Amino acid sequence: MSRGAIICVDDERYILNSLRDQLSYYLGSTYEIELAESGEEALEIFEELQEDDIEIPLIISDQIMPGMKGDELLIKIHAQYPKTLKILLTGQANAEAVGNAVNFANLYRYIAKPWEETDLCLTVTEAIRRYGQDKQLAQQNEILQKINAELEQFNASLEQKVIERTSELVKAETELRQSEQKFAGAFRSSPSAIALTRLSDGCHIEVNDSFCEFIGYTREEIIGRTALELNFWVNLEARTHLFRVLTEKGTIRNYEFEFQTKSGQIRTALLSAELIKLNGENCVIATSQDISDRKQVELALHQAKEAAERANRAKSKFLANMSHELRTPLNAILGFTQLLTRDSSLNCEQRESIDIINRSGEHLLELINDVLQMSKIEVGKVTLDPQSFDLYRLLDSLQAMFQLPAQKKGLHLIFECAPDIPRYVETDESKLRQVLINLLGNALKFTSKGCITLRVSALSHHPQHTTDNNQQTIHFEVEDTGPGIAPEELDIIFEAFTQTATGRKSLEGTGLGLPISRKFVQLMGGDITVRSTLGKGTNFQFDIAISLTSGAEIPILQPTRRVIGIEAGQPEYRILVVDDVKESRLFLVKLLASVGFSVQEAANGQEAIDQWSTFQPHLIWMDMRMPVIDGYEATRQIKAMERERWGDSSNSQFPIPNSQSKIQTVIIALTASAFEEERHLVLAAGCDEFVRKPFREEVIFEKMAHYLGVRYVYEELASSENTNPVAINGGAEDTKIDSPFVLQPASFQVMPSEWVERLYQAADSVDDEEIFRLIEQIPPAHAPLAQSIADSIQNFRYDRLIDLIEAAQSQKLKS
Repeated sequence: MSRGAIICVDDERYILNSLRDQLSYYLGSTYEIELAESGEEALEIFEELQEDDIEIPLIISDQIMPGMKGDELLIKIHAQYPKTLKILLTGQANAEAVGNAVNFANLYRYIAKPWEETDLCLTVTEAIRRYGQDKQLAQQNEILQKINAELEQFNASLEQKVIERTSELVKAETELRQSEQKFAGAFRSSPSAIALTRLSDGCHIEVNDSFCEFIGYTREEIIGRTALELNFWVNLEARTHLFRVLTEKGTIRNYEFEFQTKSGQIRTALLSAELIKLNGENCVIATSQDISDRKQVELALHQAKEAAERANRAKSKFLANMSHELRTPLNAILGFTQLLTRDSSLNCEQRESIDIINRSGEHLLELINDVLQMSKIEVGKVTLDPQSFDLYRLLDSLQAMFQLPAQKKGLHLIFECAPDIPRYVETDESKLRQVLINLLGNALKFTSKGCITLRVSALSHHPQHTTDNNQQTIHFEVEDTGPGIAPEELDIIFEAFTQTATGRKSLEGTGLGLPISRKFVQLMGGDITVRSTLGKGTNFQFDIAISLTSGAEIPILQPTRRVIGIEAGQPEYRILVVDDVKESRLFLVKLLASVGFSVQEAANGQEAIDQWSTFQPHLIWMDMRMPVIDGYEATRQIKAMERERWGDSSNSQFPIPNSQSKIQTVIIALTASAFEEERHLVLAAGCDEFVRKPFREEVIFEKMAHYLGVRYVYEELASSENTNPVAINGGAEDTKIDSPFVLQPASFQVMPSEWVERLYQAADSVDDEEIFRLIEQIPPAHAPLAQSIADSIQNFRYDRLIDLIEAAQSQKLKS
């Protein structure tokens, strides 16, 4: 038989390469390392190796793979090759999958991703040793069974001969001696420790040389004495249990126990034993195997696992701190640029400078998010957030986003959508959008001529052959005519912080877009594959699993308008802003005070508690990380005091001021954490809502309107005479325009200058969602203007819209 093989199964090629390199380094050339990218390929490799009479002591399989999952593969392997040991290697396995592998595939070990190299190699080394020991034990058991069978056959033959052929006693004695010699030879030569004892008193009848070495006594010291007399047993309860099972079942296999050698050393062994009849007397024949070294390795593996878990916890804490430290100053930068844009006295040059600051801050935020996102992936913090959405609208917005940049580079942007793709679907829209933006953005960045094509089609069935008619698979392809990727780089493009030669020349990006995209696609039930030819282009493909929905639950996009005040006739709303960072606190105080709220501030949780008692705010914006008392504890104390105050005011140590009515304070958490799971922590502390930094002013005002019922005054839309009369006869009839409307620079004079500036920025950024929100702010009297702008966007004429606005601004300056 040739040397053995170890099979590694993972749908990510770079993980397979890492496994092969690490195992080859530790195991040398003793074993072939076979790689498979799917369960089906692994089964084929198994069959080929079996046909070539090659032993397969171990298979290491990922759990989450397209098609056959890891637990399904290991169960199939166990059914056909039960002696092969199985290791499950994954960061996403659920309890059910691990349970299936343990119960139905006799799982040897479970290793979490990312693994420690020492942990992996120790586990594999021990598994191979275990395989060899199991193989040796099986051979020894086979020898014992043969010996036992021969003994039983001999006894039966002897008894029969005594009855039937008493006259031939001397021939029978000869056979007995031969059989005894044969048994004695096998008994003595066995590499396993074998002992023969009487069941009645436990005395040793015979032992082999391996048993003497096993326990440290000579044969003469053992024969005629019991294990108790030899101080063999460390735990007498284990001995009692062993003999009870033997008496009830007649056999026991792989019973683990501790024993003491003659020198007093405590070691661990596995014992297999059977009851036999020897010369009409009940005896026990037992084989033992010392596994003390293996137990030490298992202990080392357990300690390594605990160390890895501690490292992961430390990494998570570091990420939370980094998220806070990076997002907090960005919140101030982006927040104050929003405040500055509210200043109508700024000239165009100043607004352009502010816009540059804002875009730079947004770009920095995207880079930070990429790094934190990849770090969250590495520690298993990323989860799927499925929601219902309009797939058609998502694709339309992406086409509008990339159309103008493609035109500026002289490229054709083609969206080929099959007619049978569903419109209303449920999956993680945010992650799908980010994947498509990453792939289309890369194609646009590296393609200088030709075209970029996005193809979308629907597959008839889910990859796992589900019978649920509500499930479907959507196929995406992004193809370009760019420079292509070299064959030697195809295996590394999905590795974090790794870029191709072309990417490095561009001096852009973090090298995280493709790794993040692949992980997101895997979370959505698929995987990304790539084909590329140097000088001709690249094709990325992936499938995702979706659920069909009716679309009724999809929220309607509401127009965004700038708040400039609080509508008259409402109470004076008292707002408390709590943040230890002065800049972040000042931004919120100025923003809220500018529109008419009564605002006070606090720099830590203790100040917040004191302010609550006297100021009695309607709403608190509560930062969660602060000195003295953090936001979590401050929220808990305020909610507790609030329950005490309003629960029984007569006995409360916090009496209600005469000038104040009963107020139930709303507390909204502010946090710079990048982790979605922090939402659960702040809600558990008593907060009513959760807002992540950096935030936009629209979010702040919307939350206050939702929880307090505040009604706002929005920026007034300039009124002018209707130069194009519009007659509307009811909502169901068509709009009648008396004369044709032509969009020209003067057309924008009916709208405020700030609105025109926002439209210009949205068109320059190819932000069609923002453009349509602005269109909805146009009064009905100027419907032709709204329709004309919408037509320009639907025809991808962002350039025409930009030119007209620039001309309008130029005319205004001249006048």
